[in-house]
Amino acid sequence: MGSLSQGMKLGLRDGTAVGLTAGLLGLMYALAALESGLRPLETVFYSLVVYSAAVQFAALGTDTAPGALLALISGSLFICTRNVLMSLDMARDSRGRLVELLSMAGLVDAAWAMTRGYKKEDVWGYFWGQAIAIYVLWMAGTIAGVVVPLPEHPLITAAFAATPVVFFSLMIALLWRNGVNKLPHLGAALLTVGAAKVLGLPDTAAALLGASMAGFAFAMLTPLEAVTADAGDKS
Repeated sequence: MGSLSQGMKLGLRDGTAVGLTAGLLGLMYALAALESGLRPLETVFYSLVVYSAAVQFAALGTDTAPGALLALISGSLFICTRNVLMSLDMARDSRGRLVELLSMAGLVDAAWAMTRGYKKEDVWGYFWGQAIAIYVLWMAGTIAGVVVPLPEHPLITAAFAATPVVFFSLMIALLWRNGVNKLPHLGAALLTVGAAKVLGLPDTAAALLGASMAGFAFAMLTPLEAVTADAGDKS
């Protein structure tokens, strides 16, 4: 068995840093799922195969009435449209291998953002390292939430409430370090704050609106990146 590539080693390292907060999100999901009535095995199964915190949280407590199911399906499709865009973006570095297509099942925002900022060779090795680390820690958090009883304490409640803030703060720092274009991220942040505070929208709706408007504006107003000769000669 060959050793891991340098890109995958770096991806595992950086993915672990991001994956720690993914683990906390998995833990939060497990506790919320159990409280909503799901069984432990059902909770672990959903995290294993769905692997989308936004969709999984949205599905908790959903009524089985046709209208409620339709709202859940349409909302989930809207949430996951970003995965289509991220997949198309990753396809620019594709070498036509089946494993690249199959690995899109593990595509999440953090792994995509970190990979787009990776400027060395072996982009796919780096992405696979990211995806593996984040997925393993996400599942570890879910399993821990199912099997480990947590005492009720204000500090624990505060830690869970702060997890999304810590996650996004960490993502901003990593994106800034990796040299990714900051304009769409800064635009999304400003629009989100404006939508939440000025329009009075719920935080989730404000984030979706801010990210969608910033992403659309950035895509429409910036030229496509030119493919250089060096990029085309990568092996």
